[in-house]
Amino acid sequence: MSNYMVEPKSHDDLRNLALQFRKLLHLEDELYFPIVELLDVMTEIFDDFNYEVVEDNVFSENVHTDTDIKTGLIRIKESVYEGACNGEGRDRMTIAHEIGHYFTICVCGFKLTRNFSEKRIPVFQDPEWQAKCFAGELMVAAHLVKGMNEYEIAKRCGVSCDAAHVQYEHL
Repeated sequence: MSNYMVEPKSHDDLRNLALQFRKLLHLEDELYFPIVELLDVMTEIFDDFNYEVVEDNVFSENVHTDTDIKTGLIRIKESVYEGACNGEGRDRMTIAHEIGHYFTICVCGFKLTRNFSEKRIPVFQDPEWQAKCFAGELMVAAHLVKGMNEYEIAKRCGVSCDAAHVQYEHL
């Protein structure tokens, strides 16, 4: 159960938001999204955004990144950052996921509230699902991959086979 919830957004809402973000960056026609380079660009575009590459031991084994929505700081485990620089799909998507948190909450102003309920929140109000969905749509632009198979998507977009499968299912 998530401790937080956000205002509801559909998959299509997040797809459109990712496309608008690509257009803002003039990257709407780029198949291989330059996620690592985007980190530096974002520091120039957004006054409250910053990122930091930290030693792996700063996080527990199962934590790879985090985003402080109050300060706009994304911290990235060194091995994840290096993996993303080397084209590792999972690591590239991990960074895109954190950018998804920052962009949806800090830039777009999606309302984030504490979930004190015992009930499970609907998936479309889960900030983790929303960041994952936004990241997938950012990294694999639906309008560019129509007609491709999952393998082609993974290779040409620089994402993992799992991520390519998920995006392929949503085309």
